[in-house]
Formats: sequence, structure tokens, C-alpha cells
Amino acid sequence: MGGPKRPEQERVDEILATTYGIALADGLDAVTARRVATAAGISPGLVFFHFQSKDGLLLALLDVLLDGTLDALTAPGLAALAPWDRLERMVRGELERLAEYHAGVELLFAFYFSRRDDLFRSRIEGSFGRYLEAFLPVCREVAATGSGQDGIHGSASGSGGGGMQGRATGDDLAATIVALIQGASIQAIRAPAAFDPEALLATIQALRPH
Repeated sequence: MGGPKRPEQERVDEILATTYGIALADGLDAVTARRVATAAGISPGLVFFHFQSKDGLLLALLDVLLDGTLDALTAPGLAALAPWDRLERMVRGELERLAEYHAGVELLFAFYFSRRDDLFRSRIEGSFGRYLEAFLPVCREVAATGSGQDGIHGSASGSGGGGMQGRATGDDLAATIVALIQGASIQAIRAPAAFDPEALLATIQALRPH
């Protein structure tokens, strides 16, 4: 367990919290050392002391947003669950997190689409890659055990046309899951009041052999 925070770390956390609030309210372009300092009740020099530049401040904010993206996917209790149960729990956790923290997700999208330079994009792409990798082991287990064969069989829409038919690998399933969550994040941003994690989770449950 960590000890109490040092005053310097408390100040850094306060600056980042203030930066987060400004970015949410008025966008990333509104973040300046002077505005952050005024809102935090400190001098602009202290902002530069801790973060060196506006890009340094925004990079630190981006790191805060990215740091928690894998927490729910690596919770210790997941390992004890059967593959399908583990996958559903992981997806449910991510969808519920989107519903609760959609504002932070929106800010992450703002970083992705407005800050195209490698300094920011490489961090985000690296995080997206680790996110996919977090789903790969369980999805490969699901594919190996689904219907007792090396694949996932069945249709998400019943015996009629359409849906997921034939065989899918674990890597296919992981890519589909991540695409669903990324699409859900846009829905959570556009219409948070109408966002329904249970309806989206039903899409995953429909693929499960019965």
C-alpha cells in the first residue's frame, strides 16, 4: 500500500483535475497554462514547472485517461470464471463503465481526432492495441471450447439468414468485441440517457452455445 501523497503530487493531481474540467467544458484547445493556473489558484509558472509545456500538460491528462482502461479487464476475480462467463463479465464491465464515464470517453475521442501528431496518436494507438490484447486470451478460450469444436458456431439471429454463421476464431471474436465496445462508446457519447448496456450485452450472449 502506498503512503500519503507528497505535496508535489497533490499539486500535480489538482492541476490535472482542473485541466480535465476545462477540457470537458470547453475542449482541448481551451486548455492553457494561464487558464489552468487561474482556475487552480496557482501561478502559471507552477504549471510549467510540473509539465514544461501545454503539450506536456495534455500528455499527462491523456495518460490519466488511458491508465484506467485495462483495470476492469484484469480484475483478479475474473480468472476463476469459465471462459464465456469471464467474457460476458468483461464486456458488461466495459459497457457499464461507458455509461458512467461517457464524458471521459468523449474527451479521449477528442484527443484521437484533434491531436493527430505522433506524440499523442502513438500513445492512443498503443493503448488500443493493449485493449485488444486483453480480450485475446479469453476469446481464444471461448473459441476453443464453443460447441465442443475449434470455433464459434451458430447465428446471432436464429436459424434464419444473417447473423454470425460458420466458424470464427478467437482473434475474430476479440476484434468483434472491441469493435462493439468502440461503437457503444460513440452511442454513449451521443445519447447517454438512451444508452442501454443490457441490449448490447444481449448481442454477445446470442453467440453463446446453449
